Amino acid sequence: MGVKTYSQEIESPVAAGRLFKALCLDNHNVLPKLMPKSFKNIEFVEGTSATVGCVRQFNFPDGFQYKYAKHRIDELDVANFYCKYTTTEGDVLDGKYECVVNETKFSPKGSGCVCKMTTRVHPLPGTKFNEEGPKMGQEKMKKMFKTVEEYLMANPSA
Repeated sequence: MGVKTYSQEIESPVAAGRLFKALCLDNHNVLPKLMPKSFKNIEFVEGTSATVGCVRQFNFPDGFQYKYAKHRIDELDVANFYCKYTTTEGDVLDGKYECVVNETKFSPKGSGCVCKMTTRVHPLPGTKFNEEGPKMGQEKMKKMFKTVEEYLMANPSA
C-alpha cells in the first residue's frame, strides 16, 4: 500500500511568526504548559534546540492513549515559517506505520495567517490501512493549534 496524504488549512488572527515559534520552535515548553492532559513533557533526545536533525521525544501522561512519540526535524525555514518533521518511533505508530511525515507552513494573511498542515502516512508493507488513526491525528493537531492560538490571543506579549 502506498503513502496516504492528508491536508488541512486553518486561518488564524495570530501572526504567522508567533504561531510558528510557539508550535514549531518552542513547543517543548508551550505544549506541556497549555495541554498537560495531552503532553507530560517533551525532551530533546538529540540536539538541544529546535534545529534540523534534532530529535524530540513527546511523552504523554499516564492514562493517555499512547506513551510516547519521537519526532526528528527534517527541514526548518525560520524566515518562511516552515517546518517538516518525521515521527520515527513510538507507540503512536501503532505497529502499522513505518513513519509519519508532517509539514507545517504558516503564511501571513493580513495581521494573521493561514496554516497549512500536510501529513504523509507511510504504512508498513502488508498492513491494512485504517483511515481513522490519521484522521484522528489531524483533529488532534487542529485542537492543539486552536489551544495555542487562544493562548497567544489572550497573551499578546507571549
